[in-house]
Amino acid sequence: MRTIAHPKSFPKGRTFCLYQFPYWIIVKCFIFFLPSLGEGQGMGYSIQDSVYHLFIDFISSKNEIKKNDNSKKFSDGLKVALNMNASNEFAFDSLKKYRVMLESPDKQVRVFTWDVEAEDKTHTFYGFIQAYNRKSKKFEVYELKDKSEGMKDPENAILDNTKWFGAYYYQIAEAKYKKKKQYVLLGWDGNNRMSNKRVIDVLYFDSKGFPKFGDGIFTKENGKIVKRIIFQYTAGVFMSLRYDEEKKVIVFDHLSPSNPNLEGQYEFYGPDFTYDMLEFKDGKWQYVKNVDAKNEKDKTDKYFRAPH
Repeated sequence: MRTIAHPKSFPKGRTFCLYQFPYWIIVKCFIFFLPSLGEGQGMGYSIQDSVYHLFIDFISSKNEIKKNDNSKKFSDGLKVALNMNASNEFAFDSLKKYRVMLESPDKQVRVFTWDVEAEDKTHTFYGFIQAYNRKSKKFEVYELKDKSEGMKDPENAILDNTKWFGAYYYQIAEAKYKKKKQYVLLGWDGNNRMSNKRVIDVLYFDSKGFPKFGDGIFTKENGKIVKRIIFQYTAGVFMSLRYDEEKKVIVFDHLSPSNPNLEGQYEFYGPDFTYDMLEFKDGKWQYVKNVDAKNEKDKTDKYFRAPH
């Protein structure tokens, strides 16, 4: 695992093009010149631009085979870029615009996620975490491995980057209680032809600086405490789930079955035009029913890629 020095923040940047070179040449050159590439700001811009074009190739893929191939290329290119010297200074503005990258408010964590949709409408998720390790005083990179398929009781599992409940994350927020800092992640999972999912997860770091997902801080509607909340609802409808920066609460559509006889069959659930929320109190996210919520659009919603 390669580490890089700690700056004050991730500054904004612009990009120039290195994309005219074939993918395999770019990756091999990145690896060969790894110790020095990050030192030149101009080269840093070119690297970001190359990674962005690998992403554009991926999202433009016409079939499942090409999607998987281009996802691998994008993943390899991004991994090499993130492991370069001073890559924490790469703004990745284009990836941030498309919400492939989220940056924590304290500038200490960046999360990259994307998905590949199969022909049967199931989804596999990929990603990386780049985070500052306070113990080693360096940034480190962790690859995310989606192990959600067949995962037993995912709402109560404590996971890590090698065993991850895969999701496309589109919003990140900080939560602090006493000396404990955690990052709440809001995500989307296409699931399958019948239903989609929304996820509220929590990311934190253990004493050695390794990432962990899941903690018993979320209260569900029935009062049960879980380590993450997973909403499931019928495919083809939109469920709102967002963090309100001003009020510091998580607001979401309340889901109900389309017919009372379908209770518990979540592929037939959808928004019922009421809203609930989670409010952070005493280190827990407490469930609050029937709130007055305005579903105001974020100015970056036009770049939001999910649901597909």
